[in-house]
Amino acid sequence: MRTTQRLLKDQVLRTSMAVVVALLLLLSGLPVMFSGDSEAASHSTLKIGMMEPIDSLNPFIGVNDNAYIFYGLVYDYLIAVDEDLGMKPNLATSWWKVPLSDPDMQASGKPYGSVWEYNLTENAVWHDGEPFDADDVVFTIEYQIGVNYDSMWAYQPYTKFIDSVEKKDLYKVRIHFKDFAGDPAPCPFGDKLMMPIVPEHVWRDITPFDAGFTYENYWPIGTGPFMCTENTQDEFTAGEQLILLMNPDYHGAIEYGQEVQFERLILEFYLEPAAMLTDIQNGAIDLVGLSAPGFSSLIDWLEDNPTPDIGTYAGLTCTSFSVELITSMDEGATGVNPLRLDPEVRKAIAHSIDKEFIKEYIYSNYSAIGSTILSPIYGDLFWSPNATEEYEYNMTKANEILDAAGYVWNPSHTRRMAGPGNAYAVEGTPLRLNVTTEIELVEDRDTVNFLTEEWQEIGIELAPVFVSSAEWGNIVYNGVYDLAMTYWSGDPDPNYLLFVQSTNAIGGWSENQYSSPAYDENYTKSALELDPEVRKGYMFNCSKHSYMDAAFIVTVYPYGCYAWRADHFSGWGDWGAHPGRSLSSFWTANDLFFDLVPLAVKKTSLMYVFIGIGVVAAAVVAVYMFMRWRGPKEEDVRLP
Repeated sequence: MRTTQRLLKDQVLRTSMAVVVALLLLLSGLPVMFSGDSEAASHSTLKIGMMEPIDSLNPFIGVNDNAYIFYGLVYDYLIAVDEDLGMKPNLATSWWKVPLSDPDMQASGKPYGSVWEYNLTENAVWHDGEPFDADDVVFTIEYQIGVNYDSMWAYQPYTKFIDSVEKKDLYKVRIHFKDFAGDPAPCPFGDKLMMPIVPEHVWRDITPFDAGFTYENYWPIGTGPFMCTENTQDEFTAGEQLILLMNPDYHGAIEYGQEVQFERLILEFYLEPAAMLTDIQNGAIDLVGLSAPGFSSLIDWLEDNPTPDIGTYAGLTCTSFSVELITSMDEGATGVNPLRLDPEVRKAIAHSIDKEFIKEYIYSNYSAIGSTILSPIYGDLFWSPNATEEYEYNMTKANEILDAAGYVWNPSHTRRMAGPGNAYAVEGTPLRLNVTTEIELVEDRDTVNFLTEEWQEIGIELAPVFVSSAEWGNIVYNGVYDLAMTYWSGDPDPNYLLFVQSTNAIGGWSENQYSSPAYDENYTKSALELDPEVRKGYMFNCSKHSYMDAAFIVTVYPYGCYAWRADHFSGWGDWGAHPGRSLSSFWTANDLFFDLVPLAVKKTSLMYVFIGIGVVAAAVVAVYMFMRWRGPKEEDVRLP
């Protein structure tokens, strides 16, 4: 009887405690703002979570994707990108190739397509209140061409082909294009010059060398939809967040009806992926770009906690984002293994990369198998190898290639070495290659660790070198490495990405000092050809040459993985159907930021809070009475 009574009392106690816990949890989710009726308050701040701080406030120095997102918020280009990756007006309201009937063209004898004209907006002002006009465009371009070209490396895929720029009137400019020999030549991407226009009055006293290598630009001044503040320097130095303000004088609102509908935009930088994932789940941030593992974790969480409050998208990025294993082709580099230059070694390496495993297990299937630097996002400009060209994953084939090239195993059969008569190194040189990897990039680290174990099967000893992003840049751009992991993002026109594997990129954007006469010939023709179909053929040839030489091995095309709070803002749109809306679309005037509308948040009535508190108080009293009824602790009960 006593046992039955005790169980009954315990059951009532547990039930009462469950009621209390449930009520406390319910009330813990109530807003802390009280009012007598259901008012609404706007979220006037958009918070974007990022895993990697931007590397420079200077648009001529920064290289990581987050930096380019920042530049696209603060600065404007002549021409922007719409939600379907087409071109739309920005600082230039219209543009065209100057016809041969134009008197200046007739007098100069220049070919059609070699001169483009741009009408400029008359409504733009710089963030410091100074007016924008053609002088700023002329200055920005002249700042980066001619004798300044080597110092101003950031936008060389475009400036390499610019001969001169002229001011036609206060709001009209002409850009004259050339070929590599310096002769007037057609330009097929005159409507896709993806580079920021900067204010002459801010930059004219800064030397091109300082602008390209040292100038901090602690208070960026642009004409874009968002503005920096007097706190930007301190925020950048701290590395935790950057706060941008809506530009009340943004020319796009007047010119194109593009108006930002919230007051602030905060870029929030995280050290731990888990913290960023938690913050998008609980609503501390509004928009986030996640790694593949982080996105996979979010999807799993949403399956267990279904909610319409969080929207997601994962797919190929509009920037053709790709990840590569590259070989330093710098023949003069010292302190590195010369065997990396052997094309047979590179072919064996290409056959020994299990891209399916990388896709499935390292990127949680949020990626596509890679082949060349132009991803399928480019549509019919994407080239992929056929069955006879493909370096399929085949360790037997890799071993056969190394056997045929004379690479012999050591006595313990753990590593290969150069055999007699090797053209690249003395006999006995071990096939040991270092691979330089940014320690911050988790997927790159995992890929390298996977390959290190895998390549034991073909006798290549892989020596990982994990370094910071800054040190990675010093090593790679100086060519003092065997292999390296890298990634690339491009622009709407393929010229940018194809340029980086041309000889002309050495000393600038080239990371592996690759040089191929066949590649250069096709790249040059692609950069000067106006006919889209003919140009596509040259681009295909570039992709094929790069793929077959295997000095630039694309492993995967990682998906852009995004999540946003649909309960904070409306207007997110369909990123799958319109890839130019994604956070990756950093080419200024992203339609997304003009369509986002803050949503109202209901405040809880004070009356209901008091009722809730009363209910909890009553429940607590009830539990107290039950505790008294329950009697002493179990260990104090005297057994009969």
